[in-house]
Amino acid sequence: MHIEVDGRPATAEQVASTDGHFTAMQVRGGGVQGLEHHLSRLDGAHREIFGLPLEGDRVRRLVRHALAGRADASVRVVLRDPEHVAVQVGDPRRPPAHPQRLRSVPYLRPFAHLKHLGGFAQAQWARQVGRAGYDDALLVGPDGAVAESTVANVGVLGPTGEVLWPDAPHLRGTGLALVEQTTPSRYGPVHLDDLRRCAGAFLVNSIGIVAVTSVDGVELPDATAGVEAIRRRLAALPWVGL
Repeated sequence: MHIEVDGRPATAEQVASTDGHFTAMQVRGGGVQGLEHHLSRLDGAHREIFGLPLEGDRVRRLVRHALAGRADASVRVVLRDPEHVAVQVGDPRRPPAHPQRLRSVPYLRPFAHLKHLGGFAQAQWARQVGRAGYDDALLVGPDGAVAESTVANVGVLGPTGEVLWPDAPHLRGTGLALVEQTTPSRYGPVHLDDLRRCAGAFLVNSIGIVAVTSVDGVELPDATAGVEAIRRRLAALPWVGL
């Protein structure tokens, strides 16, 4: 992985803090799907956390510099303080190749609307359910309200392919925003029992979209057809050059 801060190689001190916020994006052919959502997320979080705007053109310039002509990559833009922009460049990532088996856990991320650093709790839940044979944890509130997974939004399919997004505290991810652009969507309460009566469920983030096959060992309706339809519409969206 290559890391720069303000266009120069990062020092250990510059990347040590777990305070701040970030966005993670996939770059293909030098472009990003939903780039405007990433830049808006960074600016909004920066204003809320540090009280200052973050100029999108500056972010784009620094990402281009860190890519150094690389066409395909995974990129993280990280803000640990009000002034300095860190860019991490790694290998491209793909969504999971198989439908996901989730286990519900009693946890909601603090300040869930922010993509903030320091997510030990969600990472630990992911490790625990992974050791029990699941692919990821499904975060739920004390009343059983579904929120999100540890790294993705949860979409619930309706009978005609529309999407219901849980309205429990969650991060409005860039992948979610792209699905909203292409598929009729609404927000509302979703509880664990509701998942058994839906037309299927899926996870989506900046890496891609994947069906959910079971929650807590209970099989869900097959979401393959609905997910493939959404995936085809997402594939038609442009990759905006950096």
